[in-house]
Amino acid sequence: MTVAGVRAGRAVGGRVLTARGLRTRENLVSAAHRVFKRTPFPDARLSDITAEAGVAAGTFYTYFDSKEEIFREVADDVLAELATAARRDPGNIDGDRIRDIAYASRCYFEACLRNATVVRSMEQLAVSDKAINRSRRATVKVGIGKVERWIAHLQEEGICDTELDPHTAAIALHTMNVRVAYDHLLLAGADADIDGLVAAVTRVWARTVGLESPARRVRA
Repeated sequence: MTVAGVRAGRAVGGRVLTARGLRTRENLVSAAHRVFKRTPFPDARLSDITAEAGVAAGTFYTYFDSKEEIFREVADDVLAELATAARRDPGNIDGDRIRDIAYASRCYFEACLRNATVVRSMEQLAVSDKAINRSRRATVKVGIGKVERWIAHLQEEGICDTELDPHTAAIALHTMNVRVAYDHLLLAGADADIDGLVAAVTRVWARTVGLESPARRVRA
C-alpha cells in the first residue's frame, strides 16, 4: 500500500492508475501536504500544488476533481498522525504511568504544532465538509476508545475509582487535550508554553484516574 493508500492498477474515482500514474498522484499528495502546511486552505491555489509537484496544471485533474478532494487526503494523513502519536515514553523504564501521560500529551501537542495550518483548516472546513467532519469524528472516537480501555484497566487494578464511568471520563479527558491543543496551543504557535500545558493536563489526567494525590508532584 502506498502513502496515498492506493495500489497501481486500482481504480480511483473511476480512473485506473498505472505505476507511473501512481507515482504522479503520490507526488501531488506530497506537494499538497507541503502547500497546506504553510498556506491555509482558503488561500492555497491549485497552481501552488502543481508548481510544488513540478507538473503541468492540467495534470491535477487526471487524479483529483478539486482542491477540496486533495485536501481531504492531506487531512486524513494528519488525523492519522495525531491518532498514532506515541503514548508511552520509551525511556520510562520504571513504568511510571504519570510520566507516560505527560509524554503522550507532549507528543500529541507537538504533532498538532507540526501540522498547525492543516489542523486549523480542518477545523474550519469540518463545519461544511461532511467528509472531513466524518474523518475528524472517527479519529476522536478512536482516541476516546483508547482512553476508555485504559481507565477500565486501571479500575481492574484497583487504582481508579470504580464509580467513575470510563466512557464519559474518556470523553472529558480526550476532549480536554484536543481543545487545549486547538484553541490555545495553535493560537500561541511558537510562543506557546507547551511545558506548562503538558504539566497542567497531566495533573488533571493523573488525579482523575487516581494515579496522583494532591500532594504528589506530576513530572512533565
